[in-house]
Amino acid sequence: MAYSVCRIPGLLYDQHPQDVAFVESTEDTGIDAKAVFDKLNQKHKEEMLSKFDFWQRGQHQNKYFHGFNELGYRGCFVFKRKQAGTYHRFYGFLHHPRIYTQPSYRVCILVQHVQKNRENTDSSELDFTVAISINPQVIVAIKRAFPELVGGRYVTLDIRKR
Repeated sequence: MAYSVCRIPGLLYDQHPQDVAFVESTEDTGIDAKAVFDKLNQKHKEEMLSKFDFWQRGQHQNKYFHGFNELGYRGCFVFKRKQAGTYHRFYGFLHHPRIYTQPSYRVCILVQHVQKNRENTDSSELDFTVAISINPQVIVAIKRAFPELVGGRYVTLDIRKR
């Protein structure tokens, strides 16, 4: 199954301690976060971009986004939006793609969009996200989109990797 990770137009990357991106799949229809985001009208897209940017800058706001503390779901993350009584959720997972050159840097990889009438998260939504997060092909796609840093203060690590 082919996976790719794409950056979100409108966000600045490598400026903050964390970033947000989408995973896509040519075959897994459950992976739909990017497709849904791309279809949002401009107002709702800007609302989500604002929340992504707010999180990138290291801000905390459970009303807009949060992680999960339940065992098995601690790497999961959600960005939230509400429209006319309907809850919209973009579920993803946190990943540290630069473990050698920037170990504290992390990326939230958004996987799926869920629209529902209840605010609470169903564990099946998180189970799907966890399954994607441990898929070796997805991990390779993340590393390709967010490679280890080269040069500068990391030059000794570059030499070591040769």
